[in-house]
Amino acid sequence: MGRAMPLETEAKAEIRGLLDGLVPQDGDLLEALHRVHDRYGYISREAMEVVAEHLRLTAAHVYGATTYYSDFRTTPPPPVRLAWCSGPACRLRNAGGIRAAFEAVFDCALGEDGADGRVAFTLGQCVGSCEQAPQVWLQDRVIGKLSAARAVELARALTAGADPETLGWPEGEPDGASGAASGRG
Repeated sequence: MGRAMPLETEAKAEIRGLLDGLVPQDGDLLEALHRVHDRYGYISREAMEVVAEHLRLTAAHVYGATTYYSDFRTTPPPPVRLAWCSGPACRLRNAGGIRAAFEAVFDCALGEDGADGRVAFTLGQCVGSCEQAPQVWLQDRVIGKLSAARAVELARALTAGADPETLGWPEGEPDGASGAASGRG
């Protein structure tokens, strides 16, 4: 007597839908991984298997590409995303000290999740808002003109459970930092 055929899970079916239009042997692996990551915030083992099957690659090949690029997560992301800017303008204005402050409070290194699992502390790519240097992006919002002391305050608020959507500079503080930096601009 044969084994029962495994059923297609809802997740697998949804992932297959994300891969529509991608062709095996056509260099679509990174596009496939980006589609999955953009949808779920990470790439699960199950998703890697579906991508491998769809593109006629080995699961090891897909795993290798997934884990090679730092943009891809293989575990569900924490609810809070904080990206640190390493651009030249930020580095000239103590971005290293700000990074160290966040790492100390979160008890993790850049590229890791905070010890409490609430915050993903990642490297962000400069987006050209250098007038706000040094800056971070909290839930994709610029929080700029930071000092190490303000970074500690922000990190402590996040680890205490503050709503990241409400954090930022109060109106008018520091000079010129309201608007985009406060999330109200």
